[in-house]
Amino acid sequence: MTQAADRYLYAVQVLKDRYLCVRSVDLAHYLGISKASVSAFIRQMRQQGLIEVEPDGNLLLTEKGRQQVHARGVRIEFFRQLLKDAGVCPDVALRDAISFSWRMSEESFEAFRAMKLQQADSKNVQDNLTPDQKKQVRNIPPTQMLANCKQEP
Repeated sequence: MTQAADRYLYAVQVLKDRYLCVRSVDLAHYLGISKASVSAFIRQMRQQGLIEVEPDGNLLLTEKGRQQVHARGVRIEFFRQLLKDAGVCPDVALRDAISFSWRMSEESFEAFRAMKLQQADSKNVQDNLTPDQKKQVRNIPPTQMLANCKQEP
């Protein structure tokens, strides 16, 4: 799936969520592109089984199309939240999250996600420590903490 195709599908879902009915002219206006470009997209996406067009021109995502949009949405939301947590303003966080979601490989995304889950698990463990256990952890010298870490060559 190309970035452009993902963008079109995501836009169909956004418009559907807002207005319930989406026609090609709505999509063209929303994306700021020509109706001819949207028509070409619709043909291509219909052939791939990602979109259907009702007799009245309403665009519908197929189950396969919805899955594609959901996968993209998960990535966008992950990066949006990560950026907001880092102090980035919400509008910029969303814009950059959309960009990251399309430019980042699946491998890098999964590595980021695993790192975030590991951080959350670590925080949960720390939150459940008694005050005495927290003191013990704080008193461990950094060199001892690193002793069990895997060393890079």
